[in-house]
Amino acid sequence: MTSKLLNLISNYENKAIQLYQNNFDEQLNIVKKFNQFIETNPNCLSRDNLFGHITGSAFVINETFTKVLFTYHAKLCRWLQLGGHADGEIILQNVALKEAREESGIENFNFVDILNFPIQVSSENFHNIIPFDLDIHLIPERKAEPAHYHYDVRFILVAEHENFEISSESLDLKWIDLNDVCNYSTEVSTLRQVHKLNYLKNSH
Repeated sequence: MTSKLLNLISNYENKAIQLYQNNFDEQLNIVKKFNQFIETNPNCLSRDNLFGHITGSAFVINETFTKVLFTYHAKLCRWLQLGGHADGEIILQNVALKEAREESGIENFNFVDILNFPIQVSSENFHNIIPFDLDIHLIPERKAEPAHYHYDVRFILVAEHENFEISSESLDLKWIDLNDVCNYSTEVSTLRQVHKLNYLKNSH
């Protein structure tokens, strides 16, 4: 099972990172940590792994690629992209899509094929879509849940419209202009995704 995950990470390393012409070299170190974690943790997709687990995220953008849909996360109290736990799901595109639907109330999304940017692929034909970004971040201790790491695999999804519904996992949802994201978050990983999208836009 983990071979599929390792193949996905390998495709990201060999095909995606080079798109940015060495502007995001720190991602190579993250790739190494992902591989080590997956290879040494057969239960990496499960919350039962108290050290950490794989998650899937959706960097949801509007049809003109000018806004991103962020949640003000109810537990973490921060503006973040949509996403959540894999809970055993090996196909992380499915995880990103499921979380985007549940957390936004929007049903229809297309994946962005970053290798052929800005081409979009329907949610039924995403099998060759590779991640947009990888990140490892520490989730703080909360109640009975110990502090642990999320190994987050991220994809770009385009929403069919900008109407949304706030779920119980969010205190707020908001479409934010890409140029204004820095006013909502100073997290390196969040701003890196904005920079990556802008880089792709300006390169095509």
